[in-house]
Parts: sequence; C-alpha cells; structure tokens
Amino acid sequence: MTAHTAKDSAPKAGAMRTKLPKPLKGPKQASKRMGLAGRVAMIAVAAAFFAALAQWVVTPILGQGEIRQQRQTAVIAGANLLADISRIHAEAGHWSEINKLVDALSVGMPDGQSAVFDANWQLLAKDGAVERVPPQTKLAELAADMSAVMVEGERYYAARRIESGGTLYGYAVYSFQPRAFIDIWLWVVALNAIVLSLVLLAIAPLIYRLARHALKPVTELERRIRMRDPKDKSKLADSSDDRLLKPLLTSIDEVHERSEAAMRRALTMAYTDPVTRLPNRLRFVSRLDGAVATGEDVYLLICDLDRFREINVTHGPRLADIALAGVAERLRATASQAKLTGAFIGRIGADQFGLILPGASQVAVSEFIAAASHAIAQGFTAEGQYVRLSASFGAAISPRDAATGGDLLKQAEIALKEAKRQTASSFAFFDQRLLDRARAQTRLEEEMREGLERGEFVAVYQPKVKLETGELVGAEALARWRRPDGMVVSPGAFIPIAEELGLIAKLGKQVMRDACFAAAGWNRRGIVLSVAVNVSPHQFDDPDFVNSVYQALDDSGLSPSQLELEITESAAVADADRVARIMWPLRNRGVRLAIDDFGTGHSNFAAITRLPFDVFKIDQQFVRALSTDPHAPAIVEMILAMAEALGQETVAEGVETKEQADFLLRRACTIGQGYYYSPPLPADEFDAFVRSYRPRKADRFAA
Repeated sequence: MTAHTAKDSAPKAGAMRTKLPKPLKGPKQASKRMGLAGRVAMIAVAAAFFAALAQWVVTPILGQGEIRQQRQTAVIAGANLLADISRIHAEAGHWSEINKLVDALSVGMPDGQSAVFDANWQLLAKDGAVERVPPQTKLAELAADMSAVMVEGERYYAARRIESGGTLYGYAVYSFQPRAFIDIWLWVVALNAIVLSLVLLAIAPLIYRLARHALKPVTELERRIRMRDPKDKSKLADSSDDRLLKPLLTSIDEVHERSEAAMRRALTMAYTDPVTRLPNRLRFVSRLDGAVATGEDVYLLICDLDRFREINVTHGPRLADIALAGVAERLRATASQAKLTGAFIGRIGADQFGLILPGASQVAVSEFIAAASHAIAQGFTAEGQYVRLSASFGAAISPRDAATGGDLLKQAEIALKEAKRQTASSFAFFDQRLLDRARAQTRLEEEMREGLERGEFVAVYQPKVKLETGELVGAEALARWRRPDGMVVSPGAFIPIAEELGLIAKLGKQVMRDACFAAAGWNRRGIVLSVAVNVSPHQFDDPDFVNSVYQALDDSGLSPSQLELEITESAAVADADRVARIMWPLRNRGVRLAIDDFGTGHSNFAAITRLPFDVFKIDQQFVRALSTDPHAPAIVEMILAMAEALGQETVAEGVETKEQADFLLRRACTIGQGYYYSPPLPADEFDAFVRSYRPRKADRFAA
C-alpha cells in the first residue's frame, strides 16, 4: 500500500516541479526579455532630467511679459493710492500741510518714491528714494493718461491728477525700482543645476552601465559595420541573431540593394546617351583626358552629320533619333572592321560623334574616315521613309596638336569647320594654318558684332526691270557691311556668320526697316516702286518676326503690297507647313512673297502649291549658264512654264548680257535683274538712278 502510494506520488511531484517559477536569468537574458521598449524607456528617463532643467531655465524667460505687467500694475496702484490720500487731505483743508502727509507715508515697494506737485508742477513734497524726479514735460505727459507707465533705466513711474469738485490741487507721482528678478532667477537656476548635477553624478555610473548594456547589440553591430570590408557583399541580417535588430537589418539590406541598383541606373543615365547607347559627352571627355595624359599618340576624330537639322524638321524627332542610332551602329561596325585597337566612340553633341583612336596612324584614320563616310551615306529606311545622310570629319592628334583633352577637342573642331568649308573633301586634319584661320574668323565674328551695334550694315538696292517695256518696277534690298576702313564685305562672307552667331534676326530687322523707309521715300516722290527683302530661314525661329515686319511697314508708311519677302527654295520646302503658317498672316495683309533661287533645291509641285507665293525667282546660275550649259535653257523654260501654270510672276536673277535678256524676253519671263541693268547701289546713288532713269526696251540696254 505504501509502495503503491510512493509510486503514485512521484509523478505528481514531478508535475509540481515543472510549474515552479524559472530561476532568474543573467544580465544577457534579462536584456533580451526587456526588449526595445525597455531600452527606449531608460533613455527617456535620462532625457526627463534634462527636460526638467530646460523647463527651469525657460519658464522664467517665458514669464517676463507677465512680470513686466505686474510691475506696471503695482506702480499704477501706488500712484492711485498717493493721489487718493492727497485728495482726501486737500478736501479736509490741509493741502498746505501736504508735505507732512508725504513725510508720514511709508514706502512699501523696493526703493519706492512718493512725490506731490502743485497744479503748476512745482514740487511740494518728496519721500523715499533719492532718485532725481524726471522733467516736468515727461511727468505732464504721464499724468495725461490714466494707464500710462514710464520706465527710465530700471525705474517705473506713474502719475495721477489730484482733484476734487473740479478743482485741480496738483499731481501725485509714484515710482519704484523693482528688485533684479534676473539675479533671483539665476540663483534659483544655478542652485537647481547644482542639485541636478550632483544627482546625475551620483547615478551616472549606473546609467552608463545600463545604457551600455542596453545598446550593446547596436554598438557591436556598428563596430562590425565599420570594420566591414567594402568588397564584402554579404547581408547585414546574417551578422546578427538579435530578434529585434534582425528585421531592421533585413530592411537595411533591402534598401541598400535598391539604392545600389538605383545608383547603377543613375550612373548609366549620367554617362550614357539614351538614343545611341554610346557614352555621352561627359564620359567621352573624361576618357579623352585620360588617353591624352598618357603622352602617347592619340587621334581624336569628330564626326558631324551634315544638314541634320533639316532631317529633324522634315521627318520629325523620332525618325531623326532612329537615324542617329543607325549612325552610331555603323561607326561601331566600321571601327571593328578597321581593327582599330582601343577605339572609343561617344555622342558628344546633337548630331556629333567623337572617336578616340589611340596608337592609330594617319593612314589608318584616313581609311576609317573613308569607310565611315561611305557607310553613313548608304542612308536609312525607317517607318517606311528613306533618310539620306552625309557626314564631315575633323581630326587632331595628341601630343603634336595639343597637350590636353580640352585643347585637342578644340583643334578637332577647327579641322571639322575646315572640312565643312571644303567642297572637294569631307574631312580635314588639323594644322597651324587652320588655327590661324580660326583666330581670324573669331576676330571677324567679334568685329561683326561690334559693326552691327555701330550701324555698319546697310542696305544697297539693285533695280528690277520689266523685260517687255524696260520699265523700272522695283528693287531688291541687299545687305552690305561697310567697315570703318572703307572695305565692303560681301553677304557670302558675313551672312553665314550672322546665322551661326544668332545675329541674323537683328540684321534682318535692320535691313527690313531700311528697305521699307527707302521705298516709302521713292513713293512719296511720285515713283511707285516695290522693294524685295531676303528672309533667312533662321529668322523664322524669331517669334517676333511677323510683328517686326508689321512694325517696319507701320513706321515707314509703306503699303504692304509694295513689300516683297524672298525665301529660298530649300528653306521653304524643308518645312512647308511651318513656312505657310508664318507667311499666311503677312500674305493676307498684302505683303507679296517670292521663292528665291528656284531650281536649286528639291521642291516638288505639290509643295509649291501649298505655299502662298506670288513670284518665282530663277536662280542666277541657270541664267548665267544659258550660253554654256546645254541643259540650262530647258531648266529655265520648265521653271517659266510652272510659274505660268500657277499664274505667278517670274524674276530672272543675274542677267548680265543682252543675249540672256533676249532669251528671257522670248520665253515670257516677266522681270530681269542683274548687272546688265545696274549693279546694287547705295540708297543715295539709287535715288539718283531712279531720277535719271527712262524706260527703254530690252534690246537698247548696254552691256
């Protein structure tokens, strides 16, 4: 029975033991049980001490306004009391003894002062502090306002009238200098700070141990992170088993991975051209600087696409981007086929590509340029449209031509300009002659800017004659640059520079105004003549172009029907819709429009009929070639037939001989213009020409 009981009681005891409280754990286990909330609580307790100290410091400062208000209330009450007592004394018939009353008063405020004046502000009695009473004028102003308080230095003043039954006996002035509250406040704050500091010093070791123990996982993690090898790509979450830190570290790892991916994308975008996927200018220049710094021979090649702006305007930016990507691919393929070791290609401008060719010979570079030019000239077909391209190349070599990447880039640009200027070749290598020419060009550009400001650009006028009757019907205004030394610069030299420098709009407006005022002057003298003015394609980029034409007409008083604007065929066809949008308002006002240099571009009948032209101008190269080129007469006859079909007037430029004039007259050309009739003349000489001119038939002009 007993054994059985013992046997049964054993498992029960064991069950009871499993329910006993667990023994206390060490500090490490307690830290885990405390958790992040406990750690934050300990920090909050320490922060509370500093918050209390801050409150002791700030509270009196915030209460300064209330303290000042209480001082004002006290001095006003003192003045009221002194005035009331003095009034009662006066009513009792003891005003003459007011000095005894004041002497008998006790001053309750610190360093207080009581003073009584008669109605004329003569001091009758004063008691208390030995401070000098303020001037009468200030006290009078103070007594005029029941709520006014005056503060001089640290002393507060208040004044009241002493009057009874309409009789003014005098004035009561009360003042006191309050104890320096700041001293008391500083003493209290200092005492509290000392007590608080002693308390903190006493418990500082305990707080330090608790904080160190509570933050040990974080500090240990920080130490490991600081000692971590930058090449170590392992996850931070794998370095800690703390159940509170591990989710945080996992999040940090995820953010780090995303930030690295974003950084890689940002670097790719920062250094890669998105259209061609080539290195952009920033990366290319950095690579160029590094290549030049080696001191070895490095060729820099710049490839510039010719007339790419026209392609962008005609076909749109999407097709232009496709063409750019195609050019980049062909440059890469050509460099690979030429086996140019270390070739580096980048897009360095809107329609420019740069190539760094280390260790290449001039022969190899020339062969590459020839192959690349041929590849680019094959054209591109995209979205059902065919785009034909050509390119110009400029090359320079380091260290012969330049010692830095920036200078080498400048020299290659100079060579590129030379290549574009040439007609026989599409590439050029830099040499000193080109640099001298570029410097001269720079000086010319600066002189042109200054000349435009000084009014050196003037209009000259070439007569236009009706072929059938010899009648003078108008003139074309042509820009000329008369420099201070008397030399005249032709438009072929300065018009391209003006367009490149963005000065053509200002120059065009100036010539437009001169021409309108000149034609208005002819008409006022009874000679009805029209005037034609050339319009550069770049002037269409000026949003004020149409308004400037209106302004010139309005200011000069010239009839719009007597102004003719000439636009080149290539500019008109490059973006026919844009030209029509700009020109139709002028056409509707009465301005006549002419298509200049007709026959030299690639226009078609459909494009011409969309544009609001009144006049076809036959280019002078066809007129001059009438006797030398067997195809020229047919071209001229075709242009005249097209103009007749459209009902438009025709003007032949460059008429220099009687034979040319006779041919044009027989083919029903309307107007002739050229040296056969007169060269371009300055305004005063043209006026003389007009006055002396008499209509003659075409066969009576002298060559």
